[in-house]
Amino acid sequence: MGTFDAIVVGAGPAGSTTARELAAAGARGLIVDRAEWPRYKACGGGVPLRAERMLPFPIDSVVEDSVSRIEMSARGRMAFTKRSRGPFARMVMRDRFDMLLLEHAQRAGAELCTGTVVRDLDLNGRARIRGNGFEAEAEVLICADGAHSPVGRMAGLGDGLAECAAWEVEVRGRPRDASVGEATTLIDLGYDPWGYAWLFPKADLLSIGIVLPREEAGSMKALIDSYLDRLGLGEAEVAIRRGHKIRFRRGGEAVASERVALAGDAAGLADEFTAEGISYAIHSGRLAARAALRTLGGAGDLRSYQEELEDEIQPELDAARVIAYMFYGMLKRARRPWMLASEHTPFLWGSLFAVQRGESSYAREAKRAAPLTAVATAMLRRRDRQAAL
Repeated sequence: MGTFDAIVVGAGPAGSTTARELAAAGARGLIVDRAEWPRYKACGGGVPLRAERMLPFPIDSVVEDSVSRIEMSARGRMAFTKRSRGPFARMVMRDRFDMLLLEHAQRAGAELCTGTVVRDLDLNGRARIRGNGFEAEAEVLICADGAHSPVGRMAGLGDGLAECAAWEVEVRGRPRDASVGEATTLIDLGYDPWGYAWLFPKADLLSIGIVLPREEAGSMKALIDSYLDRLGLGEAEVAIRRGHKIRFRRGGEAVASERVALAGDAAGLADEFTAEGISYAIHSGRLAARAALRTLGGAGDLRSYQEELEDEIQPELDAARVIAYMFYGMLKRARRPWMLASEHTPFLWGSLFAVQRGESSYAREAKRAAPLTAVATAMLRRRDRQAAL
């Protein structure tokens, strides 16, 4: 049996960030992942500049494109384009991007065990995990094992997180009548009751997908087929089709105990406006490593991680949820007027681009529209209370 200071389950951005920072501080850490690496990850692969800026190393070697323009539409109509004053996101293939982060964790000194499924968790004393022919223990355990988080569930954490569904295809080709070759991503709105389809340009592929409420998951494949037809890609070669779920934390859900903490998708750290989670995964990985090092040093336990998450990340998730409620609500009530208003509202796009570049935050931008956000927040709270009855 291997003995470590910390075990990290899951080698994605949250897990690799946690492991890298632990190893850099001198802790002996083990990363355990069920897949053989590199592995495919169902994800649009848009990395906001704010996420890139959290990393202490460049990601240029895995960047397939940089986008500075968004082409918006509502079910293919009322299209308009908005340009950022510089790139606001990098386009990556997640297998290469995640492998880069994992390699940096290994260079820092983290050990890696792939192709290993954790079957059992024992928290009597130290944290002990077991798999087929595998066993390891550590003082602390970080679960960064994705939105399903089987190990997090074993630890009794992550209950009550909200979720939605996503479906993605990787396509070879270029769309008809769209400027994706000009550093542009496509966003198609107007899905009921909320959600959007996307096209993210890559060097050899197009990542095309849709995100919808969980209850609408059964319609996603047909909607993407329709979107492909509309883009002139109905006959294009589809390399991969894959569905996945995205979880959302709305505050208060337990994501840490004395010896175990959830990070990234396992903790529901995606925002409800864009459904983006990479930046929060990296941020939570840093927080998890910080809390783990304090715990290893005898200064408290991993419950301090949840406290820091509530202070540093949850305000962003809360603000993004309010913004989503306002944006999608107006789109549903008055699609054409709202699309027209959105096209001619510089504040909206300046705010979005500033957040994605890491120059502002959802919480800060929500404060700038305080009267509207106060009303939306009250309405959301009332809806949440009614849903809880």
